[in-house]
Amino acid sequence: MDKEGMRSRGFTIVEILLVLALLATIAGMVAVGAVGMIDAAKMEPPDRVLKRAVLDAVYHASERKAPAFLRYDGKKATFLVTDAGGAILAEHAIYEDMPSGEDDDDVWDELDLPKVTFQAEGPLAGEGGGTTQLEDRHLVLTRIPFQSAVSPPFQAKIAFSDKEQILRFDPFSGFVVVDEDE
Repeated sequence: MDKEGMRSRGFTIVEILLVLALLATIAGMVAVGAVGMIDAAKMEPPDRVLKRAVLDAVYHASERKAPAFLRYDGKKATFLVTDAGGAILAEHAIYEDMPSGEDDDDVWDELDLPKVTFQAEGPLAGEGGGTTQLEDRHLVLTRIPFQSAVSPPFQAKIAFSDKEQILRFDPFSGFVVVDEDE
């Protein structure tokens, strides 16, 4: 047989090695992407965690018949439900498996942590009742009180990954209020 006849029936070793190298490169890129997805799976969206924490605070205030407070620990990206004495009743972390020791503080510095601020909604005034006479700096809250499962009307501003989200909460149910404009 001549070389031309063999060439038409199969692949050369060089062609086979090139295909294997391309497959290995693609497999490597997929593996790196999979590791990234696994790391991303350890983080839950901050708005979802906040909604769960608010409902948990409503539950604890109702169940214990004592005030419960919701606050955000910005250093650990965790929403804390506490009692009047400061004892932690529930923790809701945004990052699932993160170190908790003092030696691991530098790990928290490397993460993109959400910034969450709570703000009370002032009493509405004016002809149409659409504005408040209080300044924004007087409405900022460090923690939200829940007494008998009721909170003051408040909103939470979440700044995370170059996005800003404002959630308004119903003071009686703890659910997010959806504006008719949206």
